[in-house]
Amino acid sequence: MNRLLSLLTLVLSSCGLLPRSTQAPVPTVTVGMSAGSELVVFLPGRWSTVDEFEREGFFKIAAERWPAARLVAADLHLGYYKSRSSAKRVHEDIIAPARKSGVKTVRVVGVSMGGLGALIHDLEYPGDIDEIYLLSPFVGEEEVIAEIGAAGGVRKWQGEPKSERDFSRKLWRGLETKWLEQGRRPVVKLACGTEDRLAGSNRQFAADFLKKDEILWRPGNHDWPAWRELFRGMVK
Repeated sequence: MNRLLSLLTLVLSSCGLLPRSTQAPVPTVTVGMSAGSELVVFLPGRWSTVDEFEREGFFKIAAERWPAARLVAADLHLGYYKSRSSAKRVHEDIIAPARKSGVKTVRVVGVSMGGLGALIHDLEYPGDIDEIYLLSPFVGEEEVIAEIGAAGGVRKWQGEPKSERDFSRKLWRGLETKWLEQGRRPVVKLACGTEDRLAGSNRQFAADFLKKDEILWRPGNHDWPAWRELFRGMVK
């Protein structure tokens, strides 16, 4: 699946935006236990900054739910996706060292583009993540999502990647193979606002890959107030 990040890079680069420079190790904001058996990693959305997880109350909610956990927000901005290093940086800089220090359970909370990052990570590093919490994740281009829906779902869908730029089809085929055919899937929960601009793609993703009790819908848009309440609801 190493080619998956290459394909994502080509898609994102088409927007013409100049990404911030990347660093190794990836900068983080950390609170909670310096040692312990639990780790929660937060991955921000495309337009978010790493400090927003603390500002918007996500650290507080997580600390109440997992009081013994180390909480780490990674500054995984667009530049890491364009350089194809998002999964590598989270693995090498955060998860692998935590595992060596005794962490037994790794949870990743991905917001919007961060949700995509969590999915890529699970495909690139199988077994790294035990639980994934997706908040309005970006899961592919609308055209491809519509194509999958029209076919009756990913299992009936006959689509295959048409080129090296065809990231969305690569992603869905990868998840179908690993999660559905091979049965190798972490615990996954998805929450999305009913007025969210990604609600349609999230519904298709949930229908194909998740169970009813793994999905949470509430009124809200693609913004922090909605995500905060959705996160609170999905971890209670």
